[in-house]
Order: sequence, then C-alpha cells, then structure tokens
Amino acid sequence: MSRRRTKVAVLYNAPTLSPDHPDSASEADVADVARRVAEGLVRHDFDAWPLPVSPPIGKVLGKLANPSPDLVFNLVEGFGGQSIGEAHFSGLLELLGLPYTGCPPEAQSLCQSKGKTKALLKGLGLPTAPFAIVRADEPIPRWVGPWPVLLKPEAEDASLGIDQSSVVQFAEGMVEGVAQLRVRHGRDVLIESYLPGREFNVGVLALPEPEALPIAEIVYQSPPGSWPILTYAAKWDEGSLEDRNSQPVCPAEVEPSLGARLADLAVEAFQATGCRDYARVDFRLDADGSPMILEVNPNPDIGPGAGWARAIRASGRDYDATLARLAVQAGRRRLDDARG
Repeated sequence: MSRRRTKVAVLYNAPTLSPDHPDSASEADVADVARRVAEGLVRHDFDAWPLPVSPPIGKVLGKLANPSPDLVFNLVEGFGGQSIGEAHFSGLLELLGLPYTGCPPEAQSLCQSKGKTKALLKGLGLPTAPFAIVRADEPIPRWVGPWPVLLKPEAEDASLGIDQSSVVQFAEGMVEGVAQLRVRHGRDVLIESYLPGREFNVGVLALPEPEALPIAEIVYQSPPGSWPILTYAAKWDEGSLEDRNSQPVCPAEVEPSLGARLADLAVEAFQATGCRDYARVDFRLDADGSPMILEVNPNPDIGPGAGWARAIRASGRDYDATLARLAVQAGRRRLDDARG
C-alpha cells in the first residue's frame, strides 16, 4: 500500500490590479513564486498545489474546504496592492485550525507598521534611525532629526511608494512629499533619517532555532544627482537603470566584526518581533559605519530568484529541501498543539 502524501495548499493572493497599475508588478510576482514553491514541494513527495485567494471571505473558505489541505504554505501578502490583509489572513488560518508556514498574525501586524516596529526595537535597545510618523489628516510634526530624510508609506513593503523624490533635504520638500504619498497610498507616512552608509539585508531561517543566513549587500552605482536607495523601480522594473544600478551581492564582503554584528542584530530583531520560520531584516550603516535596522519583513519574497533564496543557497542549503523542512515543521505544530 502506498503511503499517503501530505496535502499542501500553497496560498497566494490572486492578482487584482490591472497590468497598467504602477504597483502591479509586486502583486503579480507572488503567483509565480507560489507555482515554484508547489513544484519544489512535489519534488519532495508532497501533494502540493498553488491556490489563489481573494476577497470575499466566503469564497476563500470554500477554496480551503474543497479539497481540504493538511497544511498551508502561506504566501499571502495582502490584497489589491494593500498589505493590510496579510495579518488578517493568517488570523483566519489560525481560526480554521490549519497549520501554516511563516510568521503568525501578531508578528505580521506589528511589522506591517514600520513605526511601531522601530519603536519596539528602540525600546529594546536595538539600533534604528531617528524617525517620526505622520498620521493621516494630521499636520507634519516639526522634524528635529538630521537631514536629509527618507519618506515612505508607514505600512507598506516591497518598496511601494519609494522613488528618487522620497529623499528630501528641506522642510518644504517634506510637506510636498508627504502630500504626494497620502494621495498615492492614503495612509500614514514614515519620516526617517537618511543613512548614507552601505545597505545590507539578512535573511533568518528558524528550523526551529533562528539562524542568520549569509549577509547580502545592495551595491549601488548611482549616477550623479541620484540617491543610492532601493526604489520600487529598482526592485520591480527589471532591466531599468535603477535596477542595474542596485545589484544584490550575496554573500557580501564584510569585515568579520561587522558581519557578526549584523547577524546578531538580525536574530535579535527576529525574536523581538515574534517572527517564526523565516523573515528578513534590512539594515543601513550610519555616517559612523554602525548598522541601523530599517525594518523587519516577516513575509519576504521567497521565490527562487529573490534575495532570501539566494542566501539559502549561499549557506549551502538546497532550496527545495528547505521549503520541505518548513512544511514539515508547520505540520508538526499541529501535532504539538493537539498534544498540548
């Protein structure tokens, strides 16, 4: 008698934005990632299939009931170009009693707010750049930190809303930049001191203990008059000038003391924010060369061409085998909960 294979639904948010929408590239990418993750799981003897989900919630419940999976590989990043649904969907999986990979809703909800995450990290003594939050419909507070500053949506990821105009050097530019972000993204805005040093990101893998993966650096070759920042175009407009001028290198060439510091901070931030399974922590060095945590991404792109997967391979791990281990770990959580 053949052994029954574990059924895994690889959930992802069905694209809803039109192809000409400026944020459509980041939303559409997850469909390709889900297909690739399912293929990798199948190669490791799982019965896995991609499953697109979108509102209304009744439709989602029906998809999860027929066929009912043993566990979910959760790649949902929100709906309609908005990240807010990410944590809500993980909460739904909790209520359904379906084991799933990735961070719990509490961590996703916290990390969705860059300001709340930075406040938590600062309160725990972890380094982060000076910042302020401009709430919707509130006046811009007087900025007492160093100039220039970087403006970004307070509750979005994937570099949404970030372009060359996001770095401003004077109060007048801040007023205009905040107004533009409110029009385009409609919510709170984060003001953060611009950090002039090198930029790194560190993936974290927890099977089950968190471990920093090899460090990646975004190497900028910015032309005169432009800022070395990871804009939306640099991240999603493949082949564009900004893409070509901001190439990731993993493993990065860093002196041992800096590498150890980045790795330690990544694991500390992972634990402080309640992350689970995997995440990514982004850093930038200040003018003195000290690492500052920019943000914690509890649901990074884990597609085979993305930075997290690149770090997995740089660590000597097999990409598909790592996905399989994450799925097995999620299934064990159900057994542990049943015994507990």
